[in-house]
Amino acid sequence: MDNKAINFGLIAGGSVVIIMFVLDLINNRMLISTGMSYFPTLVLIIAMFLSVREAKKSTDYLPFSEAFKQSFLPFIIGNAIYMIFNYLLYNFIDPELADLAKEKALEIFDSGVFNNFVDEEQRELMIESIQENSFQSTLGQTFLGYLFSLVIPGAIVSLVLAAIYRTRSTQ
Repeated sequence: MDNKAINFGLIAGGSVVIIMFVLDLINNRMLISTGMSYFPTLVLIIAMFLSVREAKKSTDYLPFSEAFKQSFLPFIIGNAIYMIFNYLLYNFIDPELADLAKEKALEIFDSGVFNNFVDEEQRELMIESIQENSFQSTLGQTFLGYLFSLVIPGAIVSLVLAAIYRTRSTQ
């Protein structure tokens, strides 16, 4: 059963990389849109769902721990592939993305979204912080982001899927 989970992770991670690379070639501004920030996670959650569903079909008894493993493994693999590609994309393949992300962050502040939440002094400090930030991730930031994403949404979604797909014992 583990091979299927690994394959789902490889397929999901590869799919995200291919789609993001093609989008970067077509119009790199699409990669910094709000919707695209959720796209990799959506693909990974679909892979998690398909993996645990396949595990349930292939066995008569699927304990919670095995269901969790079958749903979490594709996320671990696929997300690692995505995070490595994202690091390479922002730092080597298309370094202009970092400047576009900074520009997008400044546009959000200029639109007045945060005006009701922060006073003028805090707003100026935040804008100054954005302008000083390079928006190019380091290996350390990428690794910490990967570790954080293993918990939210990775482990949480896996726990929910394992609870849904586990087989309850009749004893």
